Amino acid sequence: MTSATRSKHAITPRLLRRERAAAYVDMSAVTFDKLVRDGVIPAPKKLQSLKVWDRDELDSFADHLPHDGAATPDDSWSD
Repeated sequence: MTSATRSKHAITPRLLRRERAAAYVDMSAVTFDKLVRDGVIPAPKKLQSLKVWDRDELDSFADHLPHDGAATPDDSWSD
């Protein structure tokens, strides 16, 4: 199989192990671990003895990050 054929049929995994999850959000595994510990990045799911991150949850995490320079939301009207 040629590389062109492989790339046409490539499957993006839904569940990512630690190193791939960190690479998916473009950071080192050490930084990724710290952000997971701090509750910034979603915690892993458990698949038997494996810890895996759901790609959709990582996408949602990234989608909800504030833009640089954006004002923080005013929640003074919150109940």
